[in-house]
Amino acid sequence: MIFIFAVIAMFVAVSVYFFFKAESLQREIILMKREVSNTKKENKVYLDSVAIIAQRYEEIAKQKLLYLKDKESLDTRVLELISPMINNYAVIFSDSIRAKGKLQSAVKKVYEGYQKDSYKAFSNHITQSNTEIKRAWSSNNINGCILLVDALLQIDKKK
Repeated sequence: MIFIFAVIAMFVAVSVYFFFKAESLQREIILMKREVSNTKKENKVYLDSVAIIAQRYEEIAKQKLLYLKDKESLDTRVLELISPMINNYAVIFSDSIRAKGKLQSAVKKVYEGYQKDSYKAFSNHITQSNTEIKRAWSSNNINGCILLVDALLQIDKKK
């Protein structure tokens, strides 16, 4: 009889222990769910901010390109060559921000959608450009994307 009471007491003690352990784990899960929810909200705000920045810079770059096209002393072939990159800046920016090494593949996708062999002509233009443009292109990241567009528009202004 004492043995049965001891087994029952041990069973009750283990049950109470696991009950309180489960309660504390449940509280931790609730806290983690809140943290994950807050993190998702913050990430959404950051992504929206980045998208707005990309769109605004695309508008600025388009305005610079239109300004350069209006000048008659500039090489229109070069301006037409960089137009797809400027006009799709937000798309290229978004692709480049997702992972390192995506700039060139994003630009290739845009140019191949624009015209056949236009990417080849664009990459040839880059290889014949100055070191600033080459360095920005070879970095193949988001920073390179920003520097490349700026350098392409600055170089063409100086011509």
